[in-house]
Amino acid sequence: MNLKISAAVYQKEMLEVFRDRRTMISMVVVPLLAIPLLFSLINGFMSSREKEAQGEALSVGVLGEDKLPTVIQSLKAAGFQPVLKADLRAAVEKKDVAAAVEETEDAATGEKHVNVYIDRTRQASEIAGDKIQTALDQLKMDTVRASLRGSGLPEKILTPFTTKSVNVASEKKMSGLVFGSALGYVVILLMFTGAMYPAIDMTAGEKERRTLEAVLASPAGRSEIVLGKIAATATAAFITALLTLGSMAYSFRFSPQAASARETFHMAPPDMGSLALALVTVIPTAIVAASLMVAIALFAKSYKEGMSYLTPIVMLAAFPAVVGMLPGLELTPALALIPIFNVCQLIKEIFLGEFSRVAYAVAFGANLVYAAVGYFVAARIFKSESVLFRV
Repeated sequence: MNLKISAAVYQKEMLEVFRDRRTMISMVVVPLLAIPLLFSLINGFMSSREKEAQGEALSVGVLGEDKLPTVIQSLKAAGFQPVLKADLRAAVEKKDVAAAVEETEDAATGEKHVNVYIDRTRQASEIAGDKIQTALDQLKMDTVRASLRGSGLPEKILTPFTTKSVNVASEKKMSGLVFGSALGYVVILLMFTGAMYPAIDMTAGEKERRTLEAVLASPAGRSEIVLGKIAATATAAFITALLTLGSMAYSFRFSPQAASARETFHMAPPDMGSLALALVTVIPTAIVAASLMVAIALFAKSYKEGMSYLTPIVMLAAFPAVVGMLPGLELTPALALIPIFNVCQLIKEIFLGEFSRVAYAVAFGANLVYAAVGYFVAARIFKSESVLFRV
């Protein structure tokens, strides 16, 4: 194999990549513009919806002002606005109120209960339920304290000790949990999308334009042509991953919503070392994606047919990527053999700062093997005249 000829094919294909509008949109525009815009829209929508839910959560249904007067007084002190309703359950279900409070009595024991009706499918109802529970707990403690004072007992017996949760996770680990989990999925999804358009254009697109015959008539061998096409497709996939990582890191570091989230949850911005290591991690997967898509797109006779073949591949790649987002998973040497999943899990553990070097080596080596297998399969398919010139 002559690598100089493959390099010439690579240069020709990269020129075609940068000329193709669809490829440039998926490779450059989506990572650089769509991701920050999407983050801003999601954060803006969530902030707006949370403010709206906070306002809706102030309405609480009651049977009457004479029912549970101390409870209603406590709710008013907490900022709630009691609303008289005859059917409290129905009022919550119909969204007339965020929550409702009712006193019931056990027929057998005569014990009284205060029921708080909420709808867990509504954010406002969840917020109202939590605030009502806090107000009722405070009312219960105040009632007990008043009874103790009447009995001459000290209030300290109610709180022999206090509990406090202390998060031992560093800011880097907190950042890695949020940023790393989402990053692997987004990078894989956009990387496969970024590889799809050039893979189709270099195969089915050339068939449609009647330029494939000219390439085959050149001094380049079939293996050299396939190597150049796969290298160009992998480059497009890697550029997409690079821009996606950079865009998400920039958004996470500099956007006002992200800064507020980092301050709230004590998260540090992603460091450059982790970003660089994550980029190295996706290189073999970019080659795997390119080899797979070039091999499959070779069967298509037109650009439209190639899209129908490769779109399901992108959707299938998303499944192991989603599994890699699940919390509690650790990348063992056995799990490191699973393609796509191993990359997503590695990216998450890299940003958590606790990845296993053995698992990393196994995953990286396995993905290189998958990339080599993909190349040989694509080269074998490209040598088939029945595939290249099917009618």
